[in-house]
This record gives sequence, C-alpha cells and structure tokens, in this order.
Amino acid sequence: MNQFDVIVIGGGVGGAGVAVKAASHGQSVAIVEQRDWGGATVTRGSTPKKVLLAGTEAHQQFRQQNGEAVPSVNWQRLAAHRDAVVSQTQERFKTRFQTAGIRTFEGHAQFVNDRQIQVNGQLLTGTRIVLATGARPRELTIPGSQWIQHSGSFFRCHQLPQRLTILGAGVIAFAIAGIASEAGAQVTLIQRNHVALRGYDSDFVAELLANLARQNVRVVFDDGLAELTRESTGIQVLTKQGRRWQTDAVYSALGRVPNVEDLNLPAANVITTTHGIQVNTYLQTSNPRVYAVGDCAATATPNLANYAIYQGKYLGDLFTAAQAFPITYPVMASAVFSAPRLAQVGCSTTVAQQSPATYAVVRKDLSQWLTYQRDYDDLAQLKLVVHRQSGQVVGAEVISQQADVLINYLALLIQQKITPEQLHDTFFAYPSAAVDLYGIWT
Repeated sequence: MNQFDVIVIGGGVGGAGVAVKAASHGQSVAIVEQRDWGGATVTRGSTPKKVLLAGTEAHQQFRQQNGEAVPSVNWQRLAAHRDAVVSQTQERFKTRFQTAGIRTFEGHAQFVNDRQIQVNGQLLTGTRIVLATGARPRELTIPGSQWIQHSGSFFRCHQLPQRLTILGAGVIAFAIAGIASEAGAQVTLIQRNHVALRGYDSDFVAELLANLARQNVRVVFDDGLAELTRESTGIQVLTKQGRRWQTDAVYSALGRVPNVEDLNLPAANVITTTHGIQVNTYLQTSNPRVYAVGDCAATATPNLANYAIYQGKYLGDLFTAAQAFPITYPVMASAVFSAPRLAQVGCSTTVAQQSPATYAVVRKDLSQWLTYQRDYDDLAQLKLVVHRQSGQVVGAEVISQQADVLINYLALLIQQKITPEQLHDTFFAYPSAAVDLYGIWT
C-alpha cells in the first residue's frame, strides 16, 4: 500500500527533520527526493564548503607558523576528500530514513489532487503532505549568461580556476572568496550597491574587507555585470560602468528562488507568492492538508539550514501533538565562514545602534587573549549588546578565526539567560576557549 500518514517531498535537511521526527512518533512516512539525498546543503552547500574551508584554513595556519614559503594547497587532494565526505553524508541520509522505517522514493513528485502525488508513475496518498523542495540559484539574463555558474559549482569543482569572479557580496560570496584566495586564486567580487553582508556589524565587515584586500581579493562596489564573452585566453567581463577584466570562471551568489513551479500546486489548491509557498504560523498552506518548510516556504525567517531543520522537527511533533501551538523560534545565531569568520546571535549591533536609549554596545578586543594569540588571530574582536534596563546581554557579534565557536557559547548563555554568578559556578576545561567566557560575561 502506498498510503501514508505523512509524505515529505524533498530529501534535504528540512525534509529529513519532518520525516525522522514524525516516524519517531509512530507515523507512517514516505520521503521523495528527485536529485540528491541531503539536498543542496549536503551536496552543493554547507557540507562541501566546510571541507574546503578546513583545508584552506589549515594552510593559512601553517603559513602563519612557517612564513610565506610553504607548499600551495593541493586542490585535487582536497577535492577528493570533499567528494568522499559528501558521498558518505548522502548515503547516511538515505540509510537513516530506511533505518527509521521511512519509505524512500527517488524521482520527481507532482500533485494529482490535494491528497495524492505521483512519482515515476506511482500514486502515493498522504493524510498530510509536506513540501521541502528548497530553492535554486537565481539566474541572470545578460549576453553571455551561459558562462555563469552557480555558487554550488565552485564548492564541487575539481580544478580550481586561477582567476575567478564572484557575483554578489553575501555570505556565500565571502566564503568562496576566502577559500579561493587562500588556495592561490585571483578573486574579484562585484556588487551592485555598496552593501556587503547586510545585517552584520559594519565595523567588522570593514575589517573583513580589509583583510581580504591583503589577500589580493578585489571588491568592486556599485557596479553590475553587463556582458560576458568567451575568448581564447578566458572569459571577458564587461560591467555596467565600463570596467573590463578577464577571468577563468564566473560564479553567481545572488540569492536563490523557491522550487515550486513544477509541482502542479494548483491541483492541491496551494497558493504561492513571489517569495515561495504561502504558509501560516503553523507552516500550513492554503490547503490544510499540505505544509511547507525551508527555502520553498514564504516565512519571515532567513533561508538557513538551521531554520529548515527546526521547522521540520516542529511539524514532526505537531502532527501528533495533543494541542497545536504556532511555531516560535529561539534566539537566532548565524555565521559567515569567511576569512576571518563573522558570527552573530540575538539582537544585532545594527538594530541596537538605532535604539541607543534601550541598548548599549560594549566592544572588547580579544586579540591579546591567549585563545587568539596562539592562533595569530590579531583581528579577534567582540561586541556585546546589553539591554540597559535589565542589564542582560541580548546579542553579540564576533570577528575571528573561531567566531562561530564563540557565538555558539554566547547563544547558550543568552538563550538560557545565564547570569555571571551562574557562569562562574561552572567549570570549563582550561585553557580552552570556553574559559574566556568568564572574562566576557561580566
């Protein structure tokens, strides 16, 4: 029988969250994946990115210890390791579903009606259907646009381009720039306005830009791509402001658009907007049987993997809950895996500076702390956002080689509203980075 309590369309991190959680409550679950188990996050996003980043950051640390005369990054060896990790992670995703008793289907899913979908000619019927179809790269329509690759192509490339151009100045663009420049590539970023990493602390973004400039990364602001031409010596770039240069590859990091067009959503009476599938505070679509999570859903949350996972787990619990409650989110933490890294949790300094009567921003230079000195991390800095009336820390931003580690510690303290007294009653291994919290949380 192809009849299930829950059918999930999309085998990425959001869909996995729904399927595994629902199955743990005894629901009969099917999950459908058209392309790659683990979705874009595992195949073309965070997983390969973090493997490449580990290799190039190890090279940076070796260079700092031994001077500039060090071997170059062995990209072929690093790429082979990345491919192995991605393949193993994809296999673990599918195995995890099967171990949990979840039926897996491979192929393209389309609605037949509000309770049924079709996959490779098979009809599957679900009491509830969850859309977790993710998003795809936004495409440009300019002369020569066929030479533009999406950012995921960089994270899976086997030959590092010696000259590369990145479109955009967001989280993904800065990750590519840091990895490629440390690996020896000549990198240019082009951004249509003068905003980089919108929402992150402007002082720290400026520090990051200055550090990338020292790595010979060129950033072109207030300009856009006009035309690309393939020549014998590479790709000729022409911008709207008349700038020209040659590059070996062009990668787009200009955002993503939801994958919703080819699901036959009208057959299920599911309404979409330009931002994705319309959902309410229960992640329920205009069809009460159908739900949506992750990048394909039009929510007010950032399109980040941790939100998709959280939403998926919420739905997996909701389907068997005695009483339904709207989804609420914990304090948000995020990181830019750039060189160095940026990270943020809770109330941002940008928001705090707009309400100086409510918030104070406290800046701490961490570069002379042992944790950072031993890693040659002379850019390490922290800003805490303090609520003036309560005295509680409600946000933090960090720039350092370990920014994501520190921000996760601070996320726990902020989320749990830990007081300095409670913190000082906790022992951490010395001299680990966690010990620094004693000096920070005062």
